[in-house]
Amino acid sequence: MPSTLHQFSQTVHRLRDNLIALEQKANQLDLPGLNGREWFDILQRKLIPQLSDNVYLVVAVVGGTNIGKSVIFNHLVNQQTSAISPLASQTRHPVCLVPQNFEQSHDLEKIFQGFRLIPWASAADPLKQDDQHLLFWKNSESLAPNLLVLDTPDIDSDAEVNWERAERIRQCADVLVTVLTQQKYNDAAVKQFFREAAREDKVIITIFNQCELPDDEAYWPLWLNTFCHETGVRPEFVFIAPNNRQAATSLQLPFYRRSFEPAPPETAPAINPQAPEADTPVNLMQILSQMHFGEIKVQTLKGALYYLVEQNTGVPAYLREIKIRSNEFRSASELLSEQELAEIENWPLVPNSVIVDAVRKWWQSQREGWSAQVHGFYNTLGQGVLWPLRYIHSLATEEKRPPMEIYREQEWSVVLQTVEGIYDRLTLVSELGNELLTNRLKTLLNGTSREHLLKILHEEHAGFDFTAQLEELIESEMTFFKKDSPQYYTFLKQLDRIAAVARPALSVGLFFVGFGAVGHAGSQLVTDTMIQSVVNVAGDVAGGAATTTVGETAVSSTASTGIGYLEAKFRRFHAVFAQKRSEWLATAVRTHLLKTLPEELKSAVDLPNSECFQIVQESVTELEKQLQQLQISI
Repeated sequence: MPSTLHQFSQTVHRLRDNLIALEQKANQLDLPGLNGREWFDILQRKLIPQLSDNVYLVVAVVGGTNIGKSVIFNHLVNQQTSAISPLASQTRHPVCLVPQNFEQSHDLEKIFQGFRLIPWASAADPLKQDDQHLLFWKNSESLAPNLLVLDTPDIDSDAEVNWERAERIRQCADVLVTVLTQQKYNDAAVKQFFREAAREDKVIITIFNQCELPDDEAYWPLWLNTFCHETGVRPEFVFIAPNNRQAATSLQLPFYRRSFEPAPPETAPAINPQAPEADTPVNLMQILSQMHFGEIKVQTLKGALYYLVEQNTGVPAYLREIKIRSNEFRSASELLSEQELAEIENWPLVPNSVIVDAVRKWWQSQREGWSAQVHGFYNTLGQGVLWPLRYIHSLATEEKRPPMEIYREQEWSVVLQTVEGIYDRLTLVSELGNELLTNRLKTLLNGTSREHLLKILHEEHAGFDFTAQLEELIESEMTFFKKDSPQYYTFLKQLDRIAAVARPALSVGLFFVGFGAVGHAGSQLVTDTMIQSVVNVAGDVAGGAATTTVGETAVSSTASTGIGYLEAKFRRFHAVFAQKRSEWLATAVRTHLLKTLPEELKSAVDLPNSECFQIVQESVTELEKQLQQLQISI
């Protein structure tokens, strides 16, 4: 049997550790925690501390209000340890008698989890008013070396805290000495307490106290049969005790053993008007000491294990609860994902002239040797020669704003429209009846949320260096072009070298015949001429004549060669930059508005597939197999 207990202990500890990890993840599901669930309390207070090779029994005297529990306890241990009072609900904290030196080899704090243990000083200790869960303990030389005996608070008093303390004792106990009276055998609170005890397969010893003998000899079997039928309890032993206050206070109360077998209500024992002959009182402690501790321990531990793996109330029910709640989050996640939060149809395009300048700058960086020197010299010369004409032209025309400044205003206008649409869509989603989304979105869409988001977006937007971003994009795209189309790139390089040879004569000639004043087109010749030739095509893109898409789609029948290829490249510059800018907005909205909501929904949906969930499920299956093997061996 010790090896079996060791196997159970390993599985139970692994189950407990992964349940705690699972609970932390399940917090996002808005489920009640593990503490307070009967099966988890049994796991913590019974199985974890008591699944060991050191077999000992925890015996608790339990019952309702003002029925003499403390009297029974004192008689059981043969000493005045608990104070006796005719007033109800006087015992507020449990008292435990511990065998001599027991605490040196056992951790009492683990055995009685949830209590603050205090050494016993006087019989008045358990009567103290204190909101803490206290447990007073003392050593007893009269106890068997592996027997702990407790007096407990009422299980049906007006003070609900007493119920909780009594339940904690019930969960860790092996044997319940159940005290009943004519007035306290059919109370709802009493029956509920013992229903749980029966489900946990506790060993029950019943004492019918305060009996008016011999008159009640005919009635206690009826009362006890009703109690057993209502709770499912089957007592191991039954005793009756007379109503004798003087004997009770002087440790002289006699206990008489009776035979009893529960019967169905329709065949309940008939009232027997003949009282039995007087018999000899028994010693309750002697009865306890003669019980088979090992068998009782196995029975109660087995009962706790069955309770733990019970499909409708144990760990499997908790796992199903997680799965059901996870599916509810899946519905919420799908509802949110089905609603396209923003549809941007009018994202502005970067001015074509800015893209052309960026491509020129990149191409100039690719020139090497004498070609770079020639183009660089004449670019500088051209800038100097054309400066007076540009100055005169600027005086004759209205001052134009920088293209990227205009683009910044256009983009911010789209951002405002998009944010407005996002809030409208989220408000609609929050009103579609999914409670999980409604509660979360209402928190996100509070009164100052929109203003706060726009303030953050405006600060980020004002700080962007659009020109640098565009140049970085051109650098990336053109470098890819260089690697992806080496033959075409080499062809353009050759043309550029030819242009460098012809440049002195053509540049001067074009200027003197009047073309110089047109602008920069005449100063770059072959490469710039090819780039400028697609400006009209790009104008169609900016005007909406073509759809801007990301990726190198065919935009003409000659998209792979010549001007058609450059046309596709030009459109890609527009599309990729627009995509990056819209990605910034999407990321900012997610970070500052939705925050962790998408991750929370995804994590909640994936929880049944998590490692700790799977380990808990496997541990339950393993416990079920071990219980089957134990049943076969028994």
